[in-house]
Amino acid sequence: MGPVKSNRFCLTNGLTLLVSENPRLPLVSIHAFVRAGTNQNPLQRPGLAALTSHLLDEGTQKYQGDEISKLIESTGGSLSTFCEREISGISELVTSSHLTLALDLLQEMLRRPVFPEERFLKEKQKVLSRLQALRDDPQFVAANRLNGWIYQNSTLQFSVMGTEESVNDMEVSELQGFHRRTFAPQSTLLVVVGDVDARNVLSLCEERFSDWRNSECARIDTPRLERQSEAILDEYFMEKEQITIFLGHLGIRRTNPDYYALQVMDVILGSGPGFTSRIPRKLRDEQGLAYSTYAGISPSSGLDPGRFVAWITTSPENRQQALDGLRFEIKDLVQKGITDQELATAQDYLTGNLVFEFQSNVNVAQFLLATELYDLGQDYAQRYPEFIRGITCEEVHRVARQYLDTVNYTTVVVGPTHDKKPDNQSQIPA
Repeated sequence: MGPVKSNRFCLTNGLTLLVSENPRLPLVSIHAFVRAGTNQNPLQRPGLAALTSHLLDEGTQKYQGDEISKLIESTGGSLSTFCEREISGISELVTSSHLTLALDLLQEMLRRPVFPEERFLKEKQKVLSRLQALRDDPQFVAANRLNGWIYQNSTLQFSVMGTEESVNDMEVSELQGFHRRTFAPQSTLLVVVGDVDARNVLSLCEERFSDWRNSECARIDTPRLERQSEAILDEYFMEKEQITIFLGHLGIRRTNPDYYALQVMDVILGSGPGFTSRIPRKLRDEQGLAYSTYAGISPSSGLDPGRFVAWITTSPENRQQALDGLRFEIKDLVQKGITDQELATAQDYLTGNLVFEFQSNVNVAQFLLATELYDLGQDYAQRYPEFIRGITCEEVHRVARQYLDTVNYTTVVVGPTHDKKPDNQSQIPA
């Protein structure tokens, strides 16, 4: 795999621009990534970043929301907004002949959204309806409760959408304040991939963004997070036919030097295909305990620490067998390590899977975002196979012992955990 060719520019106001030329199709994928994700929410306002990002395309000082939609539709392109744990922003896909229009709309949405009250109330109701529906989703409930324990006292404990209480109480002025505080050129990365000329893109972006200033920008630092030092059991009753079990603890940042050894470990333990991973192969395929199961620590890593998580959904009568199976496979890997064959298979899987990172312009943009956020270097795609091939069985065994705690983790069980619903259920700490 050769390096992904891109041009990196930094505007005088601090905005970073990455351009990757790909003339194979007359299409351009444009992404504005802003470091304004859920980790920038005030602790008492989960969901604020998500609601703010949802309304970026619902009206600006120059365009009404329906005007933005019609302009994008007239190009045959698409527009979406997004919010994740550490970033939020806007994505556009247009033909290369409409690049200028796309950048015009982008700079308006980034710099001058107005958050119309009517659109705000509609979007707020959509989020509340979605959160209410998710109350009945055991996977969502279990994951949320696990995060509540792992990230307690941090805004990371909440889902991206927030909580019903927080969203219900939210006002437009809070979205406007969040935008003023977090959307700034120095916290923005523009990635343009497709049938473009890099110097032309730079010129167009300088015209539209170089006068953007935001002296009010003020980031919230994630509080120091510590891995738990005791075992926690959280049972939550839901009238379901199956039991959903999540167990885990605090994980790592993406910049951790052991990231690649942990990637290999994950594939062997539970994040790869069934034939590669122990937990899916043994608990799902051989013992028939679940349709799906998973374990991993590296995928959730980012600028903030991720989590180690293992989960399985099974029938109530298999609850103990499934839980014992998860615990056994984790402990077995920590105690005994891995085989040469497992290592080779995992290395083949990870290096072979790399090509799928570049299937589309959108994939390339996401890849370039990661290289920028984590300072991976322009030749990261070329060096990645070397990182993976250089991992040894001894290294995987070492990181398993170092980063997986087989005793002090939280276990969340959601489903028919009792004969009837108890008066009081385990509570997630505030």
